[in-house]
Amino acid sequence: MPPVRSVRALLDTWKRYPFIGLLAALSVLLLPAMSVWLTARVYVPVLAGVRPSVADFSYYYEAAGRFLQDALALYPDAYGFMYPPPSVLLFLPFRALPMPPAFMLAVVGIAVMAAVCVGLTLWLYEAWRGERLSTPMRVSLLLIGMATAPVFQNMKYAQANVAVLLTGLLFLVLLRKDRPFAAALVLSLGFWLKLYPLALGLLGLRRKWIAPGSAGLLVGLVGVPLVLLPFVPAELYRQYFFDLVPFWSEITNMDALNQSITGVLEHLRQPVSDYLRSHDTPLHPLTKAVNVAATLGLLGGLYAAYFLGRLQREVVGVAVLAVLPLVSGLGWEHTYVLALPLYLFVLLEARHRGTWARALAAASVLVFMIPKLPQPQMEWTFAHWPRPVVDVFYARFLLVTLVLLGVAAVWMWERRRVPSPLETTRTPVA
Repeated sequence: MPPVRSVRALLDTWKRYPFIGLLAALSVLLLPAMSVWLTARVYVPVLAGVRPSVADFSYYYEAAGRFLQDALALYPDAYGFMYPPPSVLLFLPFRALPMPPAFMLAVVGIAVMAAVCVGLTLWLYEAWRGERLSTPMRVSLLLIGMATAPVFQNMKYAQANVAVLLTGLLFLVLLRKDRPFAAALVLSLGFWLKLYPLALGLLGLRRKWIAPGSAGLLVGLVGVPLVLLPFVPAELYRQYFFDLVPFWSEITNMDALNQSITGVLEHLRQPVSDYLRSHDTPLHPLTKAVNVAATLGLLGGLYAAYFLGRLQREVVGVAVLAVLPLVSGLGWEHTYVLALPLYLFVLLEARHRGTWARALAAASVLVFMIPKLPQPQMEWTFAHWPRPVVDVFYARFLLVTLVLLGVAAVWMWERRRVPSPLETTRTPVA
């Protein structure tokens, strides 16, 4: 399609769906602004050597270096490296380069993976809805998805959560394509990158999938570690699962980037200045109890609706992904990239609803585009906003995601019960 006609088609789509058009137009402004800011404040200082390290990429890079020298040095303490042992293999190739170009290579890879994740999300929505999105609509959603704050934060820190999201979405796509062995294998590899993806596992529980799915999990969760034993010692698994995981399950971090349930509840018990301090605090027993109840309630409710035939697999899958940053002890803004598919699903589904529904979906995505403020602006909010307003603002991702989980369940609920996955099989839609 010629460029002029492409632009006209895009503008026509924005005119037909004005809320999506406004968000897409805002994204056209935000993406260059984000790129300029990241280049000036992060990328150029790193490349110039002015900034010798950058969290979180430096943790990965340094962990890979320690691993190459002595595999048992991977976990020097609770903060040196926080991922399962096999995940270090993903970061080893970066050691072939000095840190600055390795960091930039990781940033490029994250940008590509984020775009792929948006594309997979749209494919899943099309498969669930049984419709084909137009190219202008797909371009609009790509712009919007890439302009969200979680993607921005992943580009800033070269964080691994986009790769985690990619494994979760690939799992859902492979299930839709009726490939349970490959889906289970991808899911298990995602587990070894970061534990979160295994929460999707019950979506593969279907009569004819049990045998191949179990085989895929066996290969991925047992076979992969066994094959890697000459390179990744068994002692690292002991350290990770018996030392680090229990340690991190008892604490949370006070930085404003942390918008998990535990982080938000602990913020309420601390001075407002703690939003500026990246320090850890033990979980209050009540905080931990609320988080456990929320985890069981949200995941249990979603899976109950799935097995009762009221919510379909794709809807439950994106909802489960969105729950993970809520219930994690460290639900950083960059971890909320796992909720991006839910926001896109709701934004697309709102097209079939009334004006207020479309406005709600657009407002939710707009909130999702606001990253953590720089420190001077944060201090201004502390000085000029009432404390309840401050606490709500720095819990914005948590609150909006909780609302959208309820909205998605209501909008996408099957009024006429569909067969449970354990009762029958359905021909997948390619």
